[in-house]
Amino acid sequence: MEKNGLLEIIAAHRTGDALDAVLAKDKDYQEALAEQQEVFDRLDGLGLTREQKSAVDQAITVNNHFGAVYGAAAYRFGMEDGIRLRMELEETAHMAQ
Repeated sequence: MEKNGLLEIIAAHRTGDALDAVLAKDKDYQEALAEQQEVFDRLDGLGLTREQKSAVDQAITVNNHFGAVYGAAAYRFGMEDGIRLRMELEETAHMAQ
């Protein structure tokens, strides 16, 4: 996948404000966000030491980064599949004429 190609430009545009607007209305996402906040609130109430909080924070940060990188790659892969499918459908339609 070309890192600065058209797919990257589309992905950057669609995963910013456009995605935020969709997620603001998405019930599943809002429920997951509320659940996340509940768990973070419980975590804050555990009385962890500074070192423990740092380790937990680092684990969460690394996990979030992994998920974001994985999701971005999956998005690009899906876009490429969609474009290939569209091209194949157009080719098939032209052959049928």
